[in-house]
This record gives sequence, structure tokens and C-alpha cells, in this order.
Amino acid sequence: MRSAEADKKIHSIKSLQAERARLRKAGKTVVQCHGCFDIVHPGHIRYLRMARSLGDVLVVTVSADNVVMKGYDRPYIPEDLRLDNLAELGCVDYVALSEDEWAGPVLESIQPDIYVKGREYESKNDPRFAKEKKIVEAYGGRVVLGSGDVIFSSTEIGRRKRNSLDMEQQKIQRFCHVNAINPARLKNAISAFSDLKILVLGDAILDHYAHCEGARVASESPIVSVKPVSEEWFIGGAGLIARQAAVLGAKPTFVTCCEEDEAFGRIRSSLERFGVEVHNLPAPGRRAYTKTRYLVGGKKVFKVDRGNPAPIPIETSDELITMLQEQLAAHDGLIVTDFGYGLFGPTLADAIPKLAEHCGKPYFADVSTNGQANILKFSRPQLATPTEDELRFALGDAESGLSNLASRYYAASGAQGLIVTMGRRGSLGFHPPRGEGDRLRTDYLPALEINEVDAVGAGDVFLTGASLAKLSGEPLPVGMYIGSSLASISAGTLGNEGASLPELYEFFEQRVELAGE
Repeated sequence: MRSAEADKKIHSIKSLQAERARLRKAGKTVVQCHGCFDIVHPGHIRYLRMARSLGDVLVVTVSADNVVMKGYDRPYIPEDLRLDNLAELGCVDYVALSEDEWAGPVLESIQPDIYVKGREYESKNDPRFAKEKKIVEAYGGRVVLGSGDVIFSSTEIGRRKRNSLDMEQQKIQRFCHVNAINPARLKNAISAFSDLKILVLGDAILDHYAHCEGARVASESPIVSVKPVSEEWFIGGAGLIARQAAVLGAKPTFVTCCEEDEAFGRIRSSLERFGVEVHNLPAPGRRAYTKTRYLVGGKKVFKVDRGNPAPIPIETSDELITMLQEQLAAHDGLIVTDFGYGLFGPTLADAIPKLAEHCGKPYFADVSTNGQANILKFSRPQLATPTEDELRFALGDAESGLSNLASRYYAASGAQGLIVTMGRRGSLGFHPPRGEGDRLRTDYLPALEINEVDAVGAGDVFLTGASLAKLSGEPLPVGMYIGSSLASISAGTLGNEGASLPELYEFFEQRVELAGE
């Protein structure tokens, strides 16, 4: 718990602007530093002392978690604790959190008399620093370079001490504490899934695992030669979502459009064994998509995709839309997942939000990572769960921070919720803006397990858990935790099985952050 004195130092940017105006009238010289201040070390303290000696007041602005993301494990210390650490320092007078990706906007807001950067910027050719310097000098301020001479690296400290500091686990525990996530709440949410009927729309996909022996170079040419000895078949994509929903107690219906071939027969029979109702609109020439992965010693050697990615005719789209309207009226919500195989053409994609609105039912959306499916084709979803790469692809932006991308996605899509999944880095939930110019509130949940064996299907089961939690009335963070739990269990085993209910409950019992609740 921070001291009362430190609590007075922490401001919003808006309230800090008012303080700056008061200090200007009083003739005080204001010095400002800006950065992440992840692990505050002796180099930071000397740097801040030096900055404070240049004026009457020292303001430190701190980059928010969602705009730092220097690596999958950065920042190590959550933003609120970083603010606390700085506020407790006697040489610091004011601290504020900045949601911007660089210092420019906050410099324009505060307009310090002196802006201090580390001495390393003397030799850095950093275009952002050049812009910052231009902003400060434009209103009559000046930039001073100085570090306090003792240099440490937060990144290096974190790399060496990560295991002993166990920062990721602390972030998970804080996530659960702040969002009141405990075993009882999770189990109550999951028990409510049994009251839900969920419609799932997507391509029919089979994941085929061919286990082989003797990977070697063939005698006739330099190619890999393997001998298959056994095989396994798993339901992928939308079918996996329907199966996972059924395993969790919901009543799913799977709707697709493909040829009634042997592969689809395998999908239908498997899903029906789990209690999934299956509706297929036959489409000659659109075979169920099969992805064969060849493995040696449990390791994937290469992959062969079989299928015919092709758009469905407009008349078939019209039939599918009619089927969806009839089905959605009897369900609580709809999940759509697009792997870029042609099912979701403009006619169907445009119809989905209209059908959902007409029926008064929410729908949830996701796409694949193959660079063919764009999450923006689905407007006004209740929740979208793209990966970071999928979001960047949709917006054509490989450089901006995730907060910037999320704001632009909300503006372009009209979505009601967004979770960006980042694999081993975890997931980042962005709450919808509450008004024009509103900063997005975020929830960051590190990956619950990083002992990844096979990530195939992890995104699908994440979407399942997050969507069902939302349908059962739970807020975004609870859906993130349930989805992450399902993804962790799924990624921890070879194959595309998803997670069973006993496995999920056992997982909760073993989690440190849920212990003792």
C-alpha cells in the first residue's frame, strides 16, 4: 500500500496540466522525464536526482503497459506498481501514466521547461527523440542529456533475475485479484454454460497427424524420407469450437458448407458423438479441408494441406443466410471463424451482423493467420479475438502499438469487445471506448503455461471459453482467464483435442493465483 505522501504525487495527465499552469504562475522551473521505468535501479535514481537538480519540480511520466510491450515478457512490473515505485522517491514531485506510444503528446500537454533524456541519446539516431526535441524547442523549452553516470539495463536485470523475481506469476495473481477471479466464480460461470445454445459457423476442417519413423534423406534426391506407422484425426477450426463448447456443457450447433465426402463424414460422426448438432449445406467441389502433419518422435517434420479453397456461389450464400436466420432464432449466440477458404464472401459477411441484430443475438468473431482472412470483414461483433498478427494485417500496420491498433479497430468495426491473443506472451483485453476520445482500458493476462507442446487449436478453444463466458454474463477478464486456461491445457498436449471439463477443474486447482480462495 502506497504512503499518503506518494498518493498525492500521482496524477492523471489532465490534472497534471492544471498543476503545470499553477507552477508556471508561481515561476517554478518544471523538469520532466519520460520512460518505462520498469525495474527502478541505481542508474534510474541517479538520473532522476540529476534531473531534479536542474529545476524546482520534477515530473515523471510513465508509459502504460499496453504501449511498452518491448518483448513477450515486458514490462516486468505492472504500470500501477511502477507509478508507486516512482512516487515513493523523494526526488520526484509528480507522476502520471501516459497511454501514448511516445513522449510527444505528453510533452505537448505538460510543456516542461526542461526535458531530460539519457546520455545514450547523444549517439542514438532515434527519429522519435528528434521529434520530441523539436516539440520542446518549439514552445521555448530545452532538452538536456544526462544519465547520472551509473548505467544499468532493466532488460538485462530482468533477463538474469526473471526466475527468482517470478514477475509473470505476480502479474497473473494481480490480474485475478483486481478482477475478483477465484475458483468459485470460475466454476459458477462454467456451470452456467449448460443453459446456453450456441451456433457455430465455419469451414469443415480436419487435422490429420501421421506419426512416422526414420526421418532421413532419400537416396534418389535430397528430400526427407519418412515411413508412417500410425495416424490420428482431430476436428479443427469451427468444428473444434463446437466440440469444445459441448464438452463444457453448452448445446452447440455446427453449420458449414461443403461436399458430403468421406472427410466430412468423419467430422459429422465425431461431432455427433459429443452431442453437437450438425447442419451442412452441400456444395459440390468444396471438400472438407484436411491438414496433414507428419511427425517423427513427436516433432512435426512437414505439413501437407488438402482442400479446395473456393468461394461459395451467391445462391448458396442466400440459402446459408436463410438457414442461419432460422437457426439463430433458437440459439443464444453465434460464433463465426474464418480460415480464408472462401466461405465468408462479402454477401455472407455483410449479412451476419444484420442477422444477429435482427434476432437480437450477439455474435463472436475470429479469423486465421494465413493472411487471407481479415477480421474487419465482420462488423459490430460482441467480441473479436484476433492474434496480434491478424490485427496488424487487418489494419495494414506492422509498427504501431497495440493500444493504437485497438482504438482504430474499434472505430472501424463498431465491435463491443476485443481480446488480442499473443501466444506465449498471453492476451490483452481492450474494453470498448466509453466516449469520443476515451482512452481504452486494458487487462493484460500473461500466458498461464509456457510449456507448449502443440499450439494447433489453442486459439479456437480460447475463443470458445471467452465467448461462452460473455454469453453467461461474465466480464471480459473472466472470459480471458477461462479462454487462457483452455488454451494452456490444449497447447500442453500433442493433437487438437481441446480440454475436458475434469482437466479444466484440475487446472484451476493447481494454479497458484487461485489457491486459498
